[in-house]
Amino acid sequence: MRDKETEKFERVGGSYILLVLAVGIILPLIASLIMCIVMGEVRVDLILAMALVFGFMIWIIMLMMIAWGNFSSLFVKKTAKEVDALPYRFDSSFQGRGGILYIDMTNGMIGFISSYNPFKIQIFNASRIDRIETIASAMTGIRFVFYLDGKKITMPTLLTNRMVSTKSGIGAEAVSKADAFVEILKAAKARAEGRM
Repeated sequence: MRDKETEKFERVGGSYILLVLAVGIILPLIASLIMCIVMGEVRVDLILAMALVFGFMIWIIMLMMIAWGNFSSLFVKKTAKEVDALPYRFDSSFQGRGGILYIDMTNGMIGFISSYNPFKIQIFNASRIDRIETIASAMTGIRFVFYLDGKKITMPTLLTNRMVSTKSGIGAEAVSKADAFVEILKAAKARAEGRM
């Protein structure tokens, strides 16, 4: 099973960067070309001027989608279908805006599909994770956090545009969910370290 393990954690993949750049550059050019054809006036200066306007709008929309993890959600779901073919038994999984986390407590392994590297399932021995904790704040939301090879991974269990008390029903539920995943990750880490 070790041959499936990822050597170096990549939160952001090169293919994802190329995808973002391709969409951000090609889409405005295509949109401006279509507008010029519809208007009946195809000139390079007009195409470039319209491409700047469309580019500005598209980049704002894309940056908002990237920040919320929506830009690559279709790719993440497609990659997630390949998880069943792996030689691990993932007991638990959690999907958040940062990606999908899979935990195999029996073998002490974790799998992660990052929203910023959506074409790849990364597999790690759970002994490589540390500083696992729940962070609960009425201002910034509720999440569980862990570090993988020194890189921080944040998995929100509650994100909202308004303040939510951690003692309220929805807040307490989100804290409980974060705490549960912290314990599951700690158990997987303990299992991995016991086998080494």
